[in-house]
This record gives sequence, C-alpha cells and structure tokens, in this order.
Amino acid sequence: MIKITLIEDDKTLNKLIKRSLDSYYNITGFYDFTTAFNYIKSSHTDIIISDIKLPDGNGIDLLKRVKTFKSEIYFILITGFGTVEEAVNCIKAGAHDYVLKPVDPELLKAKIDLIEENISLKLFAREKYDFSFVYESAKMTEVVNLALKVAETDSNVLITGETGTGKEVLSKFIHLNSKRKNNPFLQVNCPNLQENLFESEIFGYKKGAFTGANADKKGLAKLADKGTLLLDEIGEMPSGFQAKLLRFLEEKQFIPVGASGYETSDVRIISATNKNLEEMVKKGEFRSDLYYRLNIITIEIPPLRERKEDIIPLTYFFMEKFKHLNNKIKDINQQAKDILLKYNFPGNIRELSNIIERAMILETAYEITPSSISLCSSGLTDNDIELDEVIKHHILNILDKTEGDKTKAAKLLKIDRSTLYRKLKEYGIN
Repeated sequence: MIKITLIEDDKTLNKLIKRSLDSYYNITGFYDFTTAFNYIKSSHTDIIISDIKLPDGNGIDLLKRVKTFKSEIYFILITGFGTVEEAVNCIKAGAHDYVLKPVDPELLKAKIDLIEENISLKLFAREKYDFSFVYESAKMTEVVNLALKVAETDSNVLITGETGTGKEVLSKFIHLNSKRKNNPFLQVNCPNLQENLFESEIFGYKKGAFTGANADKKGLAKLADKGTLLLDEIGEMPSGFQAKLLRFLEEKQFIPVGASGYETSDVRIISATNKNLEEMVKKGEFRSDLYYRLNIITIEIPPLRERKEDIIPLTYFFMEKFKHLNNKIKDINQQAKDILLKYNFPGNIRELSNIIERAMILETAYEITPSSISLCSSGLTDNDIELDEVIKHHILNILDKTEGDKTKAAKLLKIDRSTLYRKLKEYGIN
C-alpha cells in the first residue's frame, strides 16, 4: 500500500484529508515541519503532501531538504489562492503537483492515483528489467556484472559517468543486491548543500550546538547505519569537509556538531561524480588521500552514444513507463527509431526519457513518429545525420514554439509561407 506523509497545521483540514484518504492509503499526519521532517528521515514514505506555510517552516524548504537525500519521493503542495505562482515555481524545483485551498478531496485522490500508477510502473519495470536496468550492449553487460561482484563486498565504490547516465540507479542496484538491502539507502546531493551545512547534515548535531538547534538531530551517516549512503556529485564537496569525511571512512567514527564524544556507524559509502577527480587531485581541488580511499573500486558508466544498442530497448521501457499519458500509442515507427539511433544524446538516458515522455504527450498517431520527437541541436552533430533531418527538426522546434502558428513560424524561419508548406509536405509533417 502507498505510504503518504501529510503535513498540515490546520487541524480541521488535516483530519479532513486523512479521513478522505485513510481507507485507500497508509497515511500519517503531522502539524509541524520539524516533527514531520524527523519522521521522513527515518521512515519510508512514497508521497509527501505538505502545506506551503507551516508554523515552523514551509513546504518549499521541506521539498529542498528532503530531495537532498530521498530524491524519489513525490511531493504535492497545498497552497492558498494567492500563492499559485509560488507553487508552480516549486514544481519546477522538484515538486510533482499542487492543490489549491479549499482542498477538494476527490481532486487530491485523483492526483495521488496518477502517482500510484507511476510508482506501479516503476515496480513493474524493476521486476521485468532487473531493477530499472535496460540494456543489450556488451559495455553495459560488463558494468552490471562488475556491479554485482562489488555488491558482494563492503568496499567503497566510486561511480563515474556523464550527467544522466544512471549513476544513482547503479548505486541503488548495488545496494539492492548486497547484504545491506533490507537496511536504509540514503543519499545526499552535494551541490544542493551549503558548505556550512555538510557536517550537521551528514554527522548530525546536539541540542544547543548553534542557534536553532532545539533538539538532537541524527545525521545521514547514522540514519544509514547498516545500510548504504550515496554521496552524489562528490566533486562538489567543500575542501573543509573532505578531511572529516576521510577520518570517518578510516575509523567509522564521527563527532556530531556540538558533541564531546565519538559515535559510530557501519555504513557503506558509494560516491558518484561526473567530474574527473584525478584531474581535480592534480590541480589541488580534491584531496588525494580521500580520492584513493573512495575509489577502492571504480565503475565507469559509458554515455548512451557509445552503446547505441541500448537506445531502442530503453525507448520501449520509457514508452511503457509513460503509457498513462497516451494509452493509444502501441509502438514507434522505423523512421523515428532511425532518428534516435543517429542522435548523440548529450543528456544521455535522462534526455531520452524526456524525449519519449514529450512524444507520448504530443503524438496523435497510434505510434511514435518523427513529428513528435524533439531533439536538442547540440546533439545533432553526428556525421550520420543528414542535413534534411536537421532542417526538419529545426522546423518542428519552431512550430512547437509558435504553438503551430505557421505564419509566425515562417517569419522566425525567414521563409515565406508557401516554402514552409512545401517543406511540411516534403517531410510528411501533418
């Protein structure tokens, strides 16, 4: 059953929402930011429903903080009529959806049902595709086989690869295939943390350690005890904290901020980065002793352009994932496949996911066609891509920007309407 955490300080509304959802989901309610946040850190939850304005914080801060260590959680924000723009901006930062006050329980349940379907698709994909790994290439077969060997040990692992190649997914794969799989998997996104927050977030703090420290707080290193902690984009970790992390890796001990004694944690560290840490070490931007401690085993995930055999299997995977957006689409035609196979994917798997999600929304046929595929111009550099395909995609992008207005599109393209219509007919664009 889907687990929901509700944070709403209006007790009447809190009880109304709980009562309307209680028979369908496992829902736990809170009235304040602090209690809810401490619960979320130590307990599993699939969906967080939070008011933007809370007595001791707000939903936007909660969203940002939770996303640093549990990025897969879905957020629905509750907002008053005057703060819709704020909610929309928050969605751009990572929230899934929002509802307006007064809250319509049926509308809220409909939004949760869509999320539940999404979660079910992910679970289906994990069962069918080996924990979300979809691959046919020899290169990815080597990566997965190495990950399985690594999972049997407790050694520190460094995962490298370009943005969007699946470093977080591989980290979870290692955890789920290890003896730690029944214990927590937590993560911290290093670029999202301010330098002065690293120590308190990872090692925790004691009551009174600084202004606002009203109670003891366990850090991620302790919360992930007996489990796995992913340090994502570790190349962004400030140099001042690197020495303290090194000491923890060597001794498995740490001192919470404001404490006088050591605490211990049996946690496995997996690090991930899209940077060249070896080059950073040479430039003095990253500690060499920490680098050698982190990369006991290094796994490099190749970019999608170097394993094109995986593009079409991944395409079908994402079509299945997003079929709720357009359930009449059953396939992708050969011309569209050829375009994807010739594309360089500068954004890797994440970009392919976005392309297919968009195509599932825009496509009007019963299969994905070239007209619904929009590619980034920076990826259209492969010598195999013909000039006509570049022109066609440029026209499609302009038409998308003008919402189908051919007069505006012709002006932006600096051609007359008759030329545009001729090109549309030539390229089979409806």
